[in-house]
Amino acid sequence: MRDLPAPDFSLHASLTSGQTFRWRQHEGWWYGFLGRAAVKIRQEGDRLIWDASDPSVTGEQLRRYFALDLHLPDILSFIDVDMQIHRAIVRYRGLRVLRQDGWETLASFICASFNNIKRIEGMVERLCQAYGEPVALNGFRGFSFPTADALAAVPERRLRSLGLGYRAPYLRATARLVADGRLPADQLRSADYETTKRALLGCDGVGDKVADCVALFGFEKLEAFPVDVWMERVMRYYFRHRKMTRKAVHDYATQRFGRYAGYAQQYLYHDIRTLRATAPPVTATLSTVGR
Repeated sequence: MRDLPAPDFSLHASLTSGQTFRWRQHEGWWYGFLGRAAVKIRQEGDRLIWDASDPSVTGEQLRRYFALDLHLPDILSFIDVDMQIHRAIVRYRGLRVLRQDGWETLASFICASFNNIKRIEGMVERLCQAYGEPVALNGFRGFSFPTADALAAVPERRLRSLGLGYRAPYLRATARLVADGRLPADQLRSADYETTKRALLGCDGVGDKVADCVALFGFEKLEAFPVDVWMERVMRYYFRHRKMTRKAVHDYATQRFGRYAGYAQQYLYHDIRTLRATAPPVTATLSTVGR
């Protein structure tokens, strides 16, 4: 086992906040992937204890993946501008936006369109089992994420049989763009946010929300602010009785939270989803029925 300093970090919040779909918890450890390597990791205080199936995986790679090189207090101070975001920061301090592989993130969020997290995880896992490479670590057995070349060659009907439904042709077409070099995923990491988002919107099945998710989680565009139904609920706090469209929400958030709008989004998103999941069910009574 190896260890890595991880000050001001929450492994649990970072891995359960809806930005990644391939980490699983088992007997006190998290199991996931870094590239083609399986990784086993847990947090003990301000340190991460970890191991990998490939001995060439380094602590620096993990440090970068978990964004431990960024000074989180500065980021949180920048976005801590009102009571709503302050509450989320207090509850989930240590949550960081992961630096994930661009192609894997793009493919995963195409699967995420109009879907819930459990179903997304199932789709992605079936894709990996069918077209990834087997990997084992300390009794854990999994599969690496399929390359764009591999998925570009898969018949649409086969992708549909894995549960992708109408997303199958979108994923196949995007895999072809990446495999052919028409969507230079490696170059988007160094491009600016607007350029990256425009390129992503050119992919079949990628709308505004998915493009922002991929820009944020896959290409390090920390100013991206994905807006879905959860974020619409959160942003009512700011809009009160004003007209609220997704574009208005996005524009308002980028102005309010600036270059770290993506961090604000992730804290607010994780906060509302966690609160909804833990809230007691509402039971109708004679005093509330019909109101």
